[in-house]
Amino acid sequence: MPFIIHRQKKLITFKSQQMNSKSYAFIAYFLLLPGLQVLVFNQFDLGTQLVPHVYLLFLIFYPSNAEQTIFLVVAFFFGLYIDILHSTMGLHAAACLTAAFLRPTITTSVFGKNHGYVSIRLNQTPFVALSAYTLNLVLVHHLIYYVIGVSSWAQWLSIIKQFIFGSLYSLLFLIAIMFLFRTKK
Repeated sequence: MPFIIHRQKKLITFKSQQMNSKSYAFIAYFLLLPGLQVLVFNQFDLGTQLVPHVYLLFLIFYPSNAEQTIFLVVAFFFGLYIDILHSTMGLHAAACLTAAFLRPTITTSVFGKNHGYVSIRLNQTPFVALSAYTLNLVLVHHLIYYVIGVSSWAQWLSIIKQFIFGSLYSLLFLIAIMFLFRTKK
């Protein structure tokens, strides 16, 4: 009997070590992606608010099998962290939270009902499906970001223009980064 208890403790410690290594990676992404966004990707500015939002990689690759409530809290604080770095008033927090909230629906619509809550992996997910998934998340994020960020509804044509070009610009950067880091099988 003591052997079984000892063996179960090893199994529990192995699982906790495995979870800790994944957690450390996402903590690093949580801290590094907004820093890269501010220092590197904001330099690719094409005009008013047309900056590639590369930090969305955090929301794209966050484990889908994680608890949804925790993910929503993490997405809110991630967006708030970006708002602090950009001196915006909650635009990124609202957009990240909305994208995180709709992510299970987007995952089901792109990968099907049988996909379940399996983590999206760069090397294991078909590139076309990954691109469609990324497109949907970018569209949701940018719709909220640009609609909330506008000062007047009289500028609706400007909102539509910024939404379309901002989404395409971010999508171009995200797909290029994913393509570069994807290894051949």
